[in-house]
Amino acid sequence: MLRQILHVDMDAFFVSVEELADPSLKGKAVVVGADPDGRGVVAAASYEARKFGVHSAMPIGRAKKLCPHAIFLRGHHAKYREYSQKIYEVFQEFTPVIEMVSIDEAYLDLTGSERLHGGILSAADRLIRTVKKRTGLNCSVGASTSRLVSKIASDQAKPHGLLYVLPGCEKAFLAPLPVRRMPGIGKVTEPELLSLGIATIGDLQTYGAERLKKRFGKYGEWLFPKSMGKDIEAYAYEEEPKSISHETTFPVDTADGEELERTLSYISQLVARRLREHRMFARTVGLKLRNHRFKTITRDMTLDEPTHLDSVIFEHVLRMFNAAWDGQEKIRLIGVRTSNLENSTVQIGLFSSEKHEKLDRVLRAADRVRGRYGFDALQLARSLDREKK
Repeated sequence: MLRQILHVDMDAFFVSVEELADPSLKGKAVVVGADPDGRGVVAAASYEARKFGVHSAMPIGRAKKLCPHAIFLRGHHAKYREYSQKIYEVFQEFTPVIEMVSIDEAYLDLTGSERLHGGILSAADRLIRTVKKRTGLNCSVGASTSRLVSKIASDQAKPHGLLYVLPGCEKAFLAPLPVRRMPGIGKVTEPELLSLGIATIGDLQTYGAERLKKRFGKYGEWLFPKSMGKDIEAYAYEEEPKSISHETTFPVDTADGEELERTLSYISQLVARRLREHRMFARTVGLKLRNHRFKTITRDMTLDEPTHLDSVIFEHVLRMFNAAWDGQEKIRLIGVRTSNLENSTVQIGLFSSEKHEKLDRVLRAADRVRGRYGFDALQLARSLDREKK
């Protein structure tokens, strides 16, 4: 039975939701993100703004220079989660096998559903129309026998398009595309490939599995089947992380102890969740601080027992923070890092094991809720603004 995979990607999702609330924004250069005079990044940009080179994750100051006439919005994340849930409910009408990659992107496995939906192309077309009818939002869909090809196809179909790659045509579809279009090839790897004369995915196919493996090791072993449009074990090759970290830069340097503590709690939860996603435990927890003078301080602590629990990571990071910060100096950046990762934890003490297992089950349930409704749907109390509780 041939696999039938859809990759659904909402078109300029944050901007599109803002346009529903304020139709006067349509057709204009709109950027959702931080204060344009601050230090944040772009969360989303309308297609009109993208014509000037603005894109997501770009520093907001750079976006303002490229497109000074744009309308800059801070965004309404609760509203985005609300629309994401409506979209998810549409997906459920087509298949129970759904993977929400982010708030506005998902994979749907329709394998074996031909009698119900009349084929993948018909199902994809109906899905696009249903999302539009229920939410007023446009999406683009890629359809094929693999996740990889479907993701690239949806990008090719933007905006508001549908691209179906017929079974057996995956290799030919990918061949003329630049290597940068392949997920997993970024600004570091691309120049090295170009130096070998590999400019397109077709060049990867021609270069061959053996030469790629000899040149890049396991990464090269992973590249070749991807260039052929194949999903291999564990969605191709992914090395186990050596460390897992997260950091944030404040819009304005701050010495507000409550804000710094809230941020540390929030980041600790992000790191812990990623540990659980990788089924890993951290033996070492670290803190990173950068002050207004750009001086960076790092601290590390080795734990008696490895962990992937939010509260344990936060407890140790907070202890290091209180020891490192004088309570007055303004902080520009704060981060949490875990390292010395293990695949499984050591035997927990007899009297604490039951409590640990219960907490672990609670957190995994919380992760499932976050996966469906967004990370902010559930938070530890320490990460919430006391004025908003």
